[in-house]
Amino acid sequence: MTIIRHPKKRRETMKSSEVPFGAAFRKAHFAFGRHYTPLNHGSYGTVPVSVRQAHEAIRAEADGAPDPFIALEFHDRLAEQRELAAKVVNCPDVNELVFVPNATTGSDTVLKNLVWEEGDVVLCYDLIYESLGLGLSWAEEARGVKVHVVNLQWPVSDDELINSMVDAARQINAEPGKRVRLAIIDTIISMPGIRVPFERLVPALQAEGALVLVDGAHGIGHVDIDLGALRPDFFVTNLHKWFFVPRGCAAFYVPRRHQPLIRTTLPTSHKFRPRKKLGAQAEDDEDAKAFAEMFDFTGTDDTTAWLCVQAALDFRDKVCGGESAIREYCHRVAQESAAAAAEVFGTDIMDTPGSCIRDCYFANVRLPLELGNGSGVDVSSPGKKKEVDPAHADAVSDWFKETGVRESGVYFQTVLYRGVWYWRVSGMVYVGVEDFKRGAEVLKGLCERVCKGEHIKA
Repeated sequence: MTIIRHPKKRRETMKSSEVPFGAAFRKAHFAFGRHYTPLNHGSYGTVPVSVRQAHEAIRAEADGAPDPFIALEFHDRLAEQRELAAKVVNCPDVNELVFVPNATTGSDTVLKNLVWEEGDVVLCYDLIYESLGLGLSWAEEARGVKVHVVNLQWPVSDDELINSMVDAARQINAEPGKRVRLAIIDTIISMPGIRVPFERLVPALQAEGALVLVDGAHGIGHVDIDLGALRPDFFVTNLHKWFFVPRGCAAFYVPRRHQPLIRTTLPTSHKFRPRKKLGAQAEDDEDAKAFAEMFDFTGTDDTTAWLCVQAALDFRDKVCGGESAIREYCHRVAQESAAAAAEVFGTDIMDTPGSCIRDCYFANVRLPLELGNGSGVDVSSPGKKKEVDPAHADAVSDWFKETGVRESGVYFQTVLYRGVWYWRVSGMVYVGVEDFKRGAEVLKGLCERVCKGEHIKA
Protein backbone atom coordinates (compact mmCIF):
# COMPACT_ATOMS: atom_id res chain seq x y z
CA MET A 1 0.00 0.00 0.00
CA THR A 2 1.43 3.35 -1.08
CA ILE A 3 1.26 6.18 1.46
CA ILE A 4 2.60 9.64 0.73
CA ARG A 5 3.42 11.30 4.05
CA HIS A 6 3.89 14.89 5.14
CA PRO A 7 7.31 16.35 4.41
CA LYS A 8 9.49 15.88 7.50
CA LYS A 9 10.33 19.55 7.81
CA ARG A 10 6.67 20.32 8.51
CA ARG A 11 5.81 17.49 10.85
CA GLU A 12 6.76 19.41 13.99
CA THR A 13 3.82 21.78 13.37
CA MET A 14 1.29 18.95 13.53
CA LYS A 15 -1.04 19.07 16.50
CA SER A 16 -3.32 16.17 15.56
CA SER A 17 -2.73 12.44 15.74
CA GLU A 18 -0.05 12.48 12.99
CA VAL A 19 -2.40 10.67 10.61
CA PRO A 20 -0.76 10.43 7.16
CA PHE A 21 -2.42 12.01 4.16
CA GLY A 22 -4.47 9.64 2.04
CA ALA A 23 -7.20 7.16 2.94
CA ALA A 24 -6.36 7.19 6.66
CA PHE A 25 -6.56 10.99 6.71
CA ARG A 26 -9.92 10.79 4.93
CA LYS A 27 -11.29 8.47 7.59
CA ALA A 28 -9.92 10.56 10.46
CA HIS A 29 -10.92 14.05 9.37
CA PHE A 30 -13.71 13.86 6.79
CA ALA A 31 -17.24 12.45 6.71
CA PHE A 32 -17.64 10.80 3.34
CA GLY A 33 -20.07 7.90 3.03
CA ARG A 34 -18.67 4.42 3.68
CA HIS A 35 -19.14 3.34 0.08
CA TYR A 36 -18.06 6.57 -1.63
CA THR A 37 -14.50 7.23 -2.81
CA PRO A 38 -14.04 10.98 -3.50
CA LEU A 39 -11.81 11.32 -6.56
CA ASN A 40 -13.27 14.60 -7.86
CA HIS A 41 -12.49 17.28 -5.29
CA GLY A 42 -12.08 19.93 -7.97
CA SER A 43 -15.75 20.27 -8.85
CA TYR A 44 -17.47 21.00 -5.56
CA GLY A 45 -14.90 20.72 -2.79
CA THR A 46 -15.72 19.44 0.69
CA VAL A 47 -15.12 20.43 4.29
CA PRO A 48 -13.32 18.64 7.13
CA VAL A 49 -15.38 17.57 10.12
CA SER A 50 -13.83 20.29 12.29
CA VAL A 51 -14.84 23.04 9.86
CA ARG A 52 -18.33 21.61 9.54
CA GLN A 53 -18.67 21.65 13.32
CA ALA A 54 -17.54 25.27 13.44
CA HIS A 55 -20.08 26.11 10.75
CA GLU A 56 -22.86 24.33 12.62
CA ALA A 57 -22.02 26.32 15.75
CA ILE A 58 -22.27 29.59 13.80
CA ARG A 59 -25.57 28.55 12.25
CA ALA A 60 -26.87 27.70 15.71
CA GLU A 61 -25.99 31.23 16.81
CA ALA A 62 -27.89 32.64 13.86
CA ASP A 63 -30.94 30.48 14.55
CA GLY A 64 -30.80 31.25 18.26
CA ALA A 65 -31.04 35.00 17.77
CA PRO A 66 -31.44 35.83 14.08
CA ASP A 67 -32.15 39.55 14.46
CA PRO A 68 -29.02 40.60 16.36
CA PHE A 69 -26.88 38.06 14.48
CA ILE A 70 -27.87 39.34 11.03
CA ALA A 71 -28.60 43.00 11.73
CA LEU A 72 -26.09 43.86 14.45
CA GLU A 73 -23.19 41.38 14.44
CA PHE A 74 -22.70 39.90 10.98
CA HIS A 75 -21.07 42.92 9.33
CA ASP A 76 -18.21 43.21 11.84
CA ARG A 77 -17.65 39.47 12.02
CA LEU A 78 -17.53 39.24 8.24
CA ALA A 79 -14.91 42.00 8.08
CA GLU A 80 -12.62 39.86 10.24
CA GLN A 81 -12.98 36.87 7.91
CA ARG A 82 -12.43 38.99 4.80
CA GLU A 83 -9.24 40.28 6.36
CA LEU A 84 -8.00 36.72 6.87
CA ALA A 85 -8.72 35.85 3.24
CA ALA A 86 -7.07 39.08 2.09
CA LYS A 87 -3.84 38.11 3.85
CA VAL A 88 -3.81 34.71 2.14
CA VAL A 89 -3.95 36.27 -1.34
CA ASN A 90 -1.80 39.30 -0.35
CA CYS A 91 -4.49 41.91 -0.86
CA PRO A 92 -3.15 44.86 1.17
CA ASP A 93 -6.51 46.68 1.30
CA VAL A 94 -9.26 44.54 2.86
CA ASN A 95 -11.93 46.78 1.32
CA GLU A 96 -10.82 45.65 -2.13
CA LEU A 97 -11.85 42.07 -1.31
CA VAL A 98 -15.50 41.14 -0.73
CA PHE A 99 -17.35 37.84 -0.49
CA VAL A 100 -19.92 36.54 -2.98
CA PRO A 101 -21.59 33.10 -3.19
CA ASN A 102 -19.37 31.72 -5.98
CA ALA A 103 -16.95 32.63 -8.74
CA THR A 104 -19.72 32.83 -11.33
CA THR A 105 -21.45 35.56 -9.31
CA GLY A 106 -18.23 37.56 -9.22
CA SER A 107 -17.51 37.31 -12.94
CA ASP A 108 -21.15 38.00 -13.84
CA THR A 109 -21.06 41.09 -11.60
CA VAL A 110 -18.29 42.44 -13.83
CA LEU A 111 -20.13 41.67 -17.08
CA LYS A 112 -23.35 43.30 -15.91
CA ASN A 113 -21.74 46.41 -14.41
CA LEU A 114 -19.36 47.52 -17.13
CA VAL A 115 -20.80 50.22 -19.36
CA TRP A 116 -20.25 48.75 -22.78
CA GLU A 117 -19.68 51.00 -25.76
CA GLU A 118 -19.88 50.44 -29.48
CA GLY A 119 -16.75 48.68 -30.70
CA ASP A 120 -16.00 47.04 -27.35
CA VAL A 121 -14.68 43.47 -27.62
CA VAL A 122 -14.23 40.78 -24.99
CA LEU A 123 -11.20 38.59 -25.62
CA CYS A 124 -11.00 35.03 -24.28
CA TYR A 125 -9.85 31.57 -25.27
CA ASP A 126 -12.01 28.56 -26.03
CA LEU A 127 -11.82 26.82 -22.64
CA ILE A 128 -13.31 29.46 -20.34
CA TYR A 129 -15.83 28.12 -17.81
CA GLU A 130 -19.19 27.26 -19.37
CA SER A 131 -21.35 29.57 -17.22
CA LEU A 132 -18.97 32.47 -17.86
CA GLY A 133 -19.23 31.75 -21.56
CA LEU A 134 -23.01 31.90 -21.26
CA GLY A 135 -22.64 35.20 -19.44
CA LEU A 136 -20.74 36.48 -22.46
CA SER A 137 -23.57 35.27 -24.68
CA TRP A 138 -25.93 37.41 -22.58
CA ALA A 139 -23.61 40.41 -23.01
CA GLU A 140 -23.68 39.87 -26.77
CA GLU A 141 -27.47 39.73 -26.82
CA ALA A 142 -28.28 42.45 -24.31
CA ARG A 143 -25.37 44.88 -24.66
CA GLY A 144 -24.16 44.35 -28.21
CA VAL A 145 -20.67 43.36 -27.07
CA LYS A 146 -18.51 41.42 -29.49
CA VAL A 147 -16.74 38.34 -28.17
CA HIS A 148 -13.52 37.17 -29.80
CA VAL A 149 -12.54 33.60 -28.97
CA VAL A 150 -8.98 32.43 -29.55
CA ASN A 151 -9.20 28.77 -30.49
CA LEU A 152 -6.14 26.81 -29.44
CA GLN A 153 -5.09 23.20 -29.81
CA TRP A 154 -4.54 22.50 -26.11
CA PRO A 155 -2.14 21.59 -24.66
CA VAL A 156 0.00 24.51 -25.77
CA SER A 157 3.22 25.98 -24.44
CA ASP A 158 3.03 29.04 -22.21
CA ASP A 159 4.70 31.17 -24.88
CA GLU A 160 2.25 30.05 -27.56
CA LEU A 161 -0.72 30.83 -25.33
CA ILE A 162 0.56 34.30 -24.42
CA ASN A 163 1.58 35.15 -27.97
CA SER A 164 -1.78 33.99 -29.36
CA MET A 165 -3.75 36.11 -26.90
CA VAL A 166 -1.56 39.21 -27.33
CA ASP A 167 -1.58 38.90 -31.13
CA ALA A 168 -5.38 38.65 -31.09
CA ALA A 169 -5.64 41.74 -28.89
CA ARG A 170 -3.36 43.72 -31.22
CA GLN A 171 -5.31 42.68 -34.32
CA ILE A 172 -8.60 43.74 -32.70
CA ASN A 173 -7.21 47.06 -31.50
CA ALA A 174 -5.84 47.74 -35.00
CA GLU A 175 -9.35 47.59 -36.49
CA PRO A 176 -11.01 51.02 -36.81
CA GLY A 177 -13.49 51.62 -34.00
CA LYS A 178 -12.59 48.43 -32.14
CA ARG A 179 -10.86 47.92 -28.80
CA VAL A 180 -10.39 45.01 -26.42
CA ARG A 181 -12.27 46.33 -23.39
CA LEU A 182 -12.07 43.14 -21.34
CA ALA A 183 -9.87 40.03 -21.50
CA ILE A 184 -10.81 36.93 -19.51
CA ILE A 185 -8.31 34.31 -18.38
CA ASP A 186 -8.09 31.62 -15.70
CA THR A 187 -5.68 30.63 -12.99
CA ILE A 188 -6.56 27.01 -13.75
CA ILE A 189 -8.97 25.96 -16.48
CA SER A 190 -11.70 23.68 -15.17
CA MET A 191 -12.12 21.09 -17.94
CA PRO A 192 -9.66 19.74 -18.84
CA GLY A 193 -7.80 20.73 -15.66
CA ILE A 194 -5.03 22.98 -17.02
CA ARG A 195 -2.90 25.54 -15.18
CA VAL A 196 -2.54 28.81 -17.07
CA PRO A 197 0.47 31.17 -16.86
CA PHE A 198 -1.82 33.89 -15.52
CA GLU A 199 1.08 35.70 -13.85
CA ARG A 200 2.43 36.50 -17.32
CA LEU A 201 -0.89 36.88 -19.12
CA VAL A 202 -2.29 39.62 -16.88
CA PRO A 203 0.43 42.24 -17.53
CA ALA A 204 0.76 41.19 -21.18
CA LEU A 205 -2.93 41.85 -21.88
CA GLN A 206 -3.07 44.99 -19.73
CA ALA A 207 -0.23 46.34 -21.85
CA GLU A 208 -2.61 46.08 -24.84
CA GLY A 209 -5.15 48.31 -23.05
CA ALA A 210 -7.49 45.58 -21.80
CA LEU A 211 -9.10 45.26 -18.43
CA VAL A 212 -8.27 41.72 -17.27
CA LEU A 213 -10.72 39.54 -15.36
CA VAL A 214 -9.04 36.51 -13.79
CA ASP A 215 -11.36 33.59 -13.12
CA GLY A 216 -9.55 32.04 -10.16
CA ALA A 217 -12.30 29.58 -9.26
CA HIS A 218 -9.45 27.11 -8.82
CA GLY A 219 -7.18 29.56 -7.06
CA ILE A 220 -6.93 30.08 -3.32
CA GLY A 221 -5.72 26.92 -1.61
CA HIS A 222 -4.52 25.53 -4.93
CA VAL A 223 -1.92 27.88 -6.41
CA ASP A 224 -0.11 30.88 -4.95
CA ILE A 225 -2.08 34.08 -5.40
CA ASP A 226 -0.34 37.42 -4.85
CA LEU A 227 -2.76 40.19 -5.76
CA GLY A 228 -0.28 42.84 -4.65
CA ALA A 229 2.14 41.70 -7.35
CA LEU A 230 -0.38 40.51 -9.96
CA ARG A 231 -2.58 43.64 -9.89
CA PRO A 232 -5.42 42.26 -12.02
CA ASP A 233 -8.37 44.49 -12.83
CA PHE A 234 -10.85 41.96 -11.43
CA PHE A 235 -10.26 38.64 -9.70
CA VAL A 236 -12.59 36.04 -8.21
CA THR A 237 -11.73 32.82 -6.39
CA ASN A 238 -13.78 30.13 -4.65
CA LEU A 239 -12.93 29.47 -1.01
CA HIS A 240 -15.15 26.37 -1.04
CA LYS A 241 -13.22 24.42 -3.67
CA TRP A 242 -9.67 23.99 -2.38
CA PHE A 243 -9.58 26.08 0.79
CA PHE A 244 -12.04 24.04 2.93
CA VAL A 245 -14.57 26.82 3.58
CA PRO A 246 -18.16 25.49 3.33
CA ARG A 247 -20.12 26.14 0.13
CA GLY A 248 -20.74 28.74 -1.19
CA CYS A 249 -18.11 31.34 -0.51
CA ALA A 250 -15.92 33.17 -2.99
CA ALA A 251 -13.65 36.20 -2.70
CA PHE A 252 -14.20 38.94 -5.29
CA TYR A 253 -11.35 41.44 -5.75
CA VAL A 254 -11.90 44.88 -7.23
CA PRO A 255 -9.06 47.39 -6.76
CA ARG A 256 -10.03 50.90 -5.71
CA ARG A 257 -9.19 52.25 -9.15
CA HIS A 258 -12.06 50.20 -10.60
CA GLN A 259 -14.62 50.24 -7.81
CA PRO A 260 -16.58 53.09 -9.46
CA LEU A 261 -17.19 50.68 -12.37
CA ILE A 262 -19.04 48.20 -10.13
CA ARG A 263 -22.27 50.05 -9.43
CA THR A 264 -24.35 47.20 -8.03
CA THR A 265 -24.25 43.72 -6.58
CA LEU A 266 -26.31 40.81 -7.89
CA PRO A 267 -29.05 41.27 -6.79
CA THR A 268 -28.93 44.98 -5.96
CA SER A 269 -28.18 45.22 -2.25
CA HIS A 270 -29.58 47.24 0.63
CA LYS A 271 -26.43 49.40 0.61
CA PHE A 272 -26.70 50.44 -3.04
CA ARG A 273 -26.11 54.18 -3.47
CA PRO A 274 -27.94 55.81 -6.39
CA ARG A 275 -25.76 58.33 -8.18
CA LYS A 276 -28.29 61.11 -7.61
CA LYS A 277 -27.84 60.66 -3.87
CA LEU A 278 -24.07 60.48 -3.85
CA GLY A 279 -23.54 64.22 -3.93
CA ALA A 280 -19.97 65.39 -3.54
CA GLN A 281 -17.37 62.68 -3.93
CA ALA A 282 -16.48 61.15 -0.55
CA GLU A 283 -12.98 60.46 0.65
CA ASP A 284 -11.27 57.42 -0.87
CA ASP A 285 -11.40 55.48 2.39
CA GLU A 286 -15.14 56.07 2.72
CA ASP A 287 -15.72 55.05 -0.89
CA ALA A 288 -13.85 51.77 -0.39
CA LYS A 289 -15.72 51.07 2.85
CA ALA A 290 -19.06 51.73 1.14
CA PHE A 291 -18.06 49.41 -1.72
CA ALA A 292 -17.32 46.58 0.70
CA GLU A 293 -20.54 47.16 2.67
CA MET A 294 -22.54 47.00 -0.55
CA PHE A 295 -21.65 43.29 -0.81
CA ASP A 296 -22.27 42.44 2.87
CA PHE A 297 -26.01 41.99 2.59
CA THR A 298 -27.78 41.46 -0.72
CA GLY A 299 -30.86 39.94 0.92
CA THR A 300 -31.62 37.26 3.45
CA ASP A 301 -29.56 34.17 2.75
CA ASP A 302 -27.47 31.69 4.70
CA THR A 303 -24.06 33.34 4.49
CA THR A 304 -22.76 31.76 7.68
CA ALA A 305 -20.19 29.88 5.59
CA TRP A 306 -18.50 33.24 5.06
CA LEU A 307 -17.56 33.26 8.74
CA CYS A 308 -15.61 29.99 8.52
CA VAL A 309 -12.32 31.24 7.05
CA GLN A 310 -10.59 31.01 10.43
CA ALA A 311 -11.81 27.43 10.94
CA ALA A 312 -10.46 26.47 7.51
CA LEU A 313 -7.12 28.13 8.25
CA ASP A 314 -6.89 26.30 11.58
CA PHE A 315 -7.39 22.95 9.87
CA ARG A 316 -4.87 23.72 7.16
CA ASP A 317 -2.23 24.82 9.65
CA LYS A 318 -2.79 22.74 12.77
CA VAL A 319 -4.00 19.47 11.23
CA CYS A 320 -2.48 19.44 7.75
CA GLY A 321 0.82 21.01 8.79
CA GLY A 322 0.61 24.17 6.71
CA GLU A 323 0.39 25.26 3.10
CA SER A 324 3.70 23.74 2.02
CA ALA A 325 2.68 20.29 3.24
CA ILE A 326 -0.69 20.52 1.49
CA ARG A 327 0.82 21.81 -1.72
CA GLU A 328 3.57 19.21 -1.91
CA TYR A 329 1.23 16.30 -1.29
CA CYS A 330 -1.69 17.37 -3.49
CA HIS A 331 0.52 18.04 -6.48
CA ARG A 332 2.47 14.82 -6.05
CA VAL A 333 -0.53 12.57 -5.50
CA ALA A 334 -2.25 14.02 -8.57
CA GLN A 335 0.73 13.45 -10.85
CA GLU A 336 1.64 10.01 -9.46
CA SER A 337 -2.00 8.91 -9.64
CA ALA A 338 -2.25 10.12 -13.22
CA ALA A 339 0.83 8.08 -14.10
CA ALA A 340 -0.68 5.01 -12.43
CA ALA A 341 -3.97 5.50 -14.29
CA ALA A 342 -2.19 5.94 -17.62
CA GLU A 343 -0.43 2.63 -17.00
CA VAL A 344 -3.75 0.91 -16.32
CA PHE A 345 -5.29 2.43 -19.46
CA GLY A 346 -2.21 2.01 -21.66
CA THR A 347 -2.45 5.69 -22.58
CA ASP A 348 -0.75 8.97 -21.62
CA ILE A 349 -1.20 12.24 -19.72
CA MET A 350 -2.02 15.58 -21.35
CA ASP A 351 1.19 17.63 -21.39
CA THR A 352 3.50 19.57 -23.66
CA PRO A 353 7.02 21.03 -23.37
CA GLY A 354 7.33 24.61 -22.12
CA SER A 355 3.99 24.57 -20.31
CA CYS A 356 2.94 24.96 -16.67
CA ILE A 357 -0.13 22.86 -17.43
CA ARG A 358 0.62 20.30 -14.69
CA ASP A 359 1.85 22.70 -12.01
CA CYS A 360 -1.36 22.21 -10.09
CA TYR A 361 -3.47 19.55 -8.37
CA PHE A 362 -4.98 18.36 -11.67
CA ALA A 363 -3.81 15.94 -14.34
CA ASN A 364 -5.70 14.75 -17.41
CA VAL A 365 -5.34 11.11 -18.41
CA ARG A 366 -6.41 9.96 -21.87
CA LEU A 367 -9.02 7.23 -21.77
CA PRO A 368 -8.76 4.02 -23.85
CA LEU A 369 -11.60 5.11 -26.12
CA GLU A 370 -11.58 5.99 -29.80
CA LEU A 371 -14.12 8.24 -31.47
CA GLY A 372 -15.40 6.80 -34.73
CA ASN A 373 -15.64 8.69 -38.00
CA GLY A 374 -19.40 8.44 -38.32
CA SER A 375 -19.17 6.13 -41.32
CA GLY A 376 -21.76 3.78 -39.93
CA VAL A 377 -19.38 0.81 -39.92
CA ASP A 378 -20.42 -1.88 -37.44
CA VAL A 379 -17.45 -1.67 -35.08
CA SER A 380 -18.86 -4.46 -32.93
CA SER A 381 -18.05 -6.98 -35.65
CA PRO A 382 -15.13 -9.37 -35.03
CA GLY A 383 -11.79 -7.89 -35.98
CA LYS A 384 -13.06 -4.34 -36.09
CA LYS A 385 -11.47 -1.64 -33.93
CA LYS A 386 -13.64 -0.65 -30.99
CA GLU A 387 -14.87 2.89 -31.56
CA VAL A 388 -17.60 5.13 -30.22
CA ASP A 389 -20.34 6.31 -32.55
CA PRO A 390 -20.07 10.13 -32.75
CA ALA A 391 -23.86 10.34 -32.68
CA HIS A 392 -23.80 9.08 -29.08
CA ALA A 393 -20.47 10.52 -27.93
CA ASP A 394 -22.04 13.23 -25.77
CA ALA A 395 -23.74 10.60 -23.63
CA VAL A 396 -20.50 8.90 -22.60
CA SER A 397 -19.35 11.24 -19.80
CA ASP A 398 -22.79 11.32 -18.16
CA TRP A 399 -22.98 7.55 -18.33
CA PHE A 400 -19.58 7.29 -16.63
CA LYS A 401 -20.79 9.50 -13.79
CA GLU A 402 -24.09 7.75 -13.24
CA THR A 403 -22.81 4.20 -13.60
CA GLY A 404 -19.62 4.82 -11.63
CA VAL A 405 -21.51 6.17 -8.62
CA ARG A 406 -24.26 3.56 -8.77
CA GLU A 407 -22.03 0.52 -9.13
CA SER A 408 -18.72 1.49 -7.52
CA GLY A 409 -19.24 4.61 -5.43
CA VAL A 410 -16.91 6.67 -7.65
CA TYR A 411 -17.86 9.82 -9.58
CA PHE A 412 -15.72 10.20 -12.70
CA GLN A 413 -15.14 13.69 -14.07
CA THR A 414 -14.34 13.13 -17.74
CA VAL A 415 -14.42 15.35 -20.78
CA LEU A 416 -14.42 14.85 -24.55
CA TYR A 417 -12.03 17.45 -25.93
CA ARG A 418 -11.26 17.60 -29.66
CA GLY A 419 -12.24 14.00 -30.16
CA VAL A 420 -10.30 12.63 -27.19
CA TRP A 421 -11.68 11.61 -23.79
CA TYR A 422 -9.77 12.58 -20.66
CA TRP A 423 -10.23 11.71 -17.01
CA ARG A 424 -9.47 14.72 -14.80
CA VAL A 425 -7.60 13.54 -11.70
CA SER A 426 -7.90 15.74 -8.57
CA GLY A 427 -5.18 15.60 -5.95
CA MET A 428 -6.23 16.21 -2.35
CA VAL A 429 -5.00 15.37 1.14
CA TYR A 430 -7.64 12.68 1.68
CA VAL A 431 -6.87 10.50 -1.35
CA GLY A 432 -3.92 8.30 -2.26
CA VAL A 433 -2.50 6.69 -5.38
CA GLU A 434 -4.20 3.41 -4.49
CA ASP A 435 -7.62 5.15 -4.61
CA PHE A 436 -6.97 6.28 -8.15
CA LYS A 437 -5.61 2.89 -9.22
CA ARG A 438 -8.89 1.36 -8.12
CA GLY A 439 -10.79 4.11 -9.91
CA ALA A 440 -8.78 3.54 -13.07
CA GLU A 441 -9.61 -0.16 -13.09
CA VAL A 442 -13.30 0.65 -12.74
CA LEU A 443 -13.15 3.30 -15.44
CA LYS A 444 -11.27 0.98 -17.79
CA GLY A 445 -14.10 -1.52 -17.45
CA LEU A 446 -16.66 1.20 -18.14
CA CYS A 447 -14.77 2.16 -21.30
CA GLU A 448 -14.97 -1.42 -22.51
CA ARG A 449 -18.72 -1.38 -21.91
CA VAL A 450 -19.06 1.90 -23.82
CA CYS A 451 -17.35 0.26 -26.80
CA LYS A 452 -20.12 -2.33 -26.69
CA GLY A 453 -22.75 0.43 -26.81
CA GLU A 454 -24.04 0.04 -23.25
CA HIS A 455 -24.25 3.82 -22.80
CA ILE A 456 -26.65 3.97 -25.75
CA LYS A 457 -28.98 1.39 -24.24
CA ALA A 458 -29.02 3.32 -20.95
